[in-house]
Amino acid sequence: MQLMNKTKFSIRTWAILVLSVLFVSCDKQPIGPEGPDPYIPAPPGTYMSFTELKALYPGSGDFSIPAGTKKVLGVVVSNSANEASGNVRLQDENGGGLLLYTAFGSPAYPMGSILEIDAAGAGIFSLYNGDLELRNVPQTKVILKSGTIAITPRVTTIGEIITNRTNWSSTMVTVNNLTSITQASSNSTGVTYNVTDASGTIQMFVRVVSGISVNTSARSITGYVNIFNTTTQIGIRTAADLQ
Repeated sequence: MQLMNKTKFSIRTWAILVLSVLFVSCDKQPIGPEGPDPYIPAPPGTYMSFTELKALYPGSGDFSIPAGTKKVLGVVVSNSANEASGNVRLQDENGGGLLLYTAFGSPAYPMGSILEIDAAGAGIFSLYNGDLELRNVPQTKVILKSGTIAITPRVTTIGEIITNRTNWSSTMVTVNNLTSITQASSNSTGVTYNVTDASGTIQMFVRVVSGISVNTSARSITGYVNIFNTTTQIGIRTAADLQ
């Protein structure tokens, strides 16, 4: 009888121990960092650069992006509140810029958003007010990606911006040692300013809806290059772009 009781006790004790271990194991939190998976850059050759994509344009008229063209990836450097509706300015990690005119119904992509754009077989390049624009890309082909792309503005002069405006369009620049910022004209949409340094003068258009306060005493400006007809312009994102 005593042997039987010991056997029962041993079996019962063993079962309790096993269940306890299983319960504790199941109750443990997963080991490792919490939150979204870390950003892993795509393998080399996954994307083509903005410069390579824009090089496909023959120079005039509308040009359809060929099927099979690689995707591009870049970071939004514009503030949608200070751009024409649908316009998004992007720069890639190779320093190239791209003006994307988004499809109707697309969201206003915030500054700093990383966008993967698949324009193959659908996108169209055309000159709009003198600036090369990519349009007609379906909303489903513009994908918001995780991660960051660090952009360092090119430190330059106004004269150099005007000379290189086609290649530098939609890329970030900084101009120091400004001599003046003066109001040139205004309308119901916004105010045009002349920004001047020792090398020349460039225009800056600030939309009323942006709410950006312009410090005309600033002696440094950071923004992105854009073209309006035959005029070279610089677009700012916030009041902090003027120092």
